[in-house]
Amino acid sequence: MSQTSFFCSELSLRASENSFGTASIGGAWLLLEYPYPWGPKALPDSSLSPEIKSFLNRALASVPRSRLLLVKRGRGCEGGIKFFVVRCREREPFVVKFELRQYDDLAQIDIPSVAAGRKLAGGRISEQPLFLICTHGKRDKCCAIFGRPLYKSLRQIEGENVWQSSHVGGDRFAGNLVCFPHGLFYAHATEESGRRIARAYRERRLVLDEFRGRACYAYHVQAAEFFVRSEATIEGVEGLRLLEARQLDEKYWMVRFGSAVGPVIHEAKVMCRDSEFKNYVTCQSTNRQRVPQFQLEEYRQIKEPS
Repeated sequence: MSQTSFFCSELSLRASENSFGTASIGGAWLLLEYPYPWGPKALPDSSLSPEIKSFLNRALASVPRSRLLLVKRGRGCEGGIKFFVVRCREREPFVVKFELRQYDDLAQIDIPSVAAGRKLAGGRISEQPLFLICTHGKRDKCCAIFGRPLYKSLRQIEGENVWQSSHVGGDRFAGNLVCFPHGLFYAHATEESGRRIARAYRERRLVLDEFRGRACYAYHVQAAEFFVRSEATIEGVEGLRLLEARQLDEKYWMVRFGSAVGPVIHEAKVMCRDSEFKNYVTCQSTNRQRVPQFQLEEYRQIKEPS
């Protein structure tokens, strides 16, 4: 099969690949408006000055588990250049929004302190959610083909809260939709499902269909959350709190969550194994490969000690 004859996202769907346990991991996300063409490597290929690139790379190095994405809505920056610092976590995640006159103004922001919640540094807390859709076609054609219609559709409903994004991870799951500040990742989102996901997020609910996981969790915890929510029918975005994630051996984990609505502990034993199928995992792939897939080995509810 030649590289031009397939779309990795369609191959993933045809194989019925499980998407849970695949969200890109990040506790802090830096989102910088850059309304110009993105090269395959968004930041290095941009026309930002070497000084600003170095500043951003230093900020990423100093903030644990941090990621940088370029975002845009159109061909210009109306009302100044937007920059967001997002802290993803189970409880009280937040978005700090900045409006810059020029990119050099970034160097005046104490990004580590903002990401830690110690100061605003001239920004302001945004009360609105952010919806990011990966449209990074120079990275993978599926991101553009499946992401752009989703962006245009959701923009009609959510307006300025919707942004096109550079590569968020998981080309084969396009259209990729991310709900910040909680950092909820969704796979294969369509115009219809994207609107449903956005509506649920505004209602503080999580949709399990097409769910990849949340960015603040490790992959096995993401999968365990999916299984617990499926077994116990828990929709609230903050309906669970992680208590413990313990690796039993190379492929098994025991993950325990507390409940937000009662003295119950949800315990899930999950296992990861390679898929039976082999696929091209990006549109640039030249070889098929197996992918990790999680499965639930055991689930039980335990009364939480008083």
